[in-house]
Order: sequence, then C-alpha cells, then structure tokens
Amino acid sequence: MMKRTILLLVCLFPLCLRAQEAADNTFGGWEFIEVNHDFGKSPFFGTFYFEHDNYQYRRLECWYTRTTLGVKVLPWLKADVAYDFLQEPSFQTHKLNLDLTGTLKSGNLKVAVRERYVHSWTPALGEEGNVLRSRLKVQYAIPESRWSPYLAVEVFTWGDSWKKTRHYVACNYDFSDKVQFEAYYLYYAFNGVPAEHVIGLGLNFNL
Repeated sequence: MMKRTILLLVCLFPLCLRAQEAADNTFGGWEFIEVNHDFGKSPFFGTFYFEHDNYQYRRLECWYTRTTLGVKVLPWLKADVAYDFLQEPSFQTHKLNLDLTGTLKSGNLKVAVRERYVHSWTPALGEEGNVLRSRLKVQYAIPESRWSPYLAVEVFTWGDSWKKTRHYVACNYDFSDKVQFEAYYLYYAFNGVPAEHVIGLGLNFNL
C-alpha cells in the first residue's frame, strides 16, 4: 500500500505543479507516439517517433517526426542515427542525430547514459547549428506492478557554452509487453530565457 501511495504521488506531482503555476501561463503540452521494432534476431532496430507540441504562453504549435535506425553493439551499449523533421508555423527544420547509449541494470534499477550529437539546419532562415545533448536517466521497476517511475536530466551544450537543461519527473505504465503509457513533467531551463514547464503524455509500442 505504501509503495502504491508513493507512486501515485510521483505521478500526480506534475499535475499539481501545473495547477500551481497556471497563473504564470508558462506551460506547454507535448503529446507523442513512439513505435519500436527489432529486426528479428539481428542486432538492428528501428524507431519512428511523432510529437505534437503546444505552447499556450507562446501561442505556438509545432510537430516533428524522428526516424531512427540503430544497432546493439553490446548487451549494454547501442548506437543509432536518426533524422528529425520539425514543422513550425512559418518554417521547417531538419536535424541529424548521432546517439551512443550505455545502460547498466541491477535488479529492478536501471541507469542509462546517452550522448547525442545533433546537427540542425533551417533552409528558410539560412541557419545551421550543432549541439551535444548529454542525458542521465535513472528508472526503477516497482516489483509486482506495471509501474516504472524515472528521473532524468539532459544538458544541451556546445563547446564551453551551456544552452539549456531538461529535468524530468516521470512514470511509465505497461499495458502489455507491447504497449506502454508514459507521462512526465519537464522543467525546461534556458540560457538567458525564462524557464518553461511542460506536461508530456504518450504511448510506446513495441512491434
């Protein structure tokens, strides 16, 4: 009973923060669907991701897709390459992502470290850019339940310059071996720009 109560508080925490900060009008909502597929017994895998973003305070809506092809180099290490297509109201952005992710697991506890290099270009604005995204994720699968809360932090840098940081408080729920629900609260801190608060809701499919 105590574990369920703690888990419920963790899952409701983002909603409580949203209600508290609503007057500031600084919230956004991200809705997403992710489809993962392993290619048989080979070490290769593919992922397709779609996300819709709605920022109330900016009165901005955008969406993007990510198509990924990866390989499991070792049982604890995977590498992948991905292409992002981002549609904003007045322009489009393309991104090339190169990822390297290491994951260590002990019992129900799982720790993952990911390094992601991103090169982006926006033809309509004549802009290009680079960023290194470093993420640490700690997740715990609650025994005899379908819940897996996690905490994560992701730092965006390039050279000696810090750009922004994402802080996640989140939880996954397994409907089945192939379908998973995910919810998170994201505190989004920027260099020189006011922070944002985001609620994320989505579904993950394993085919």
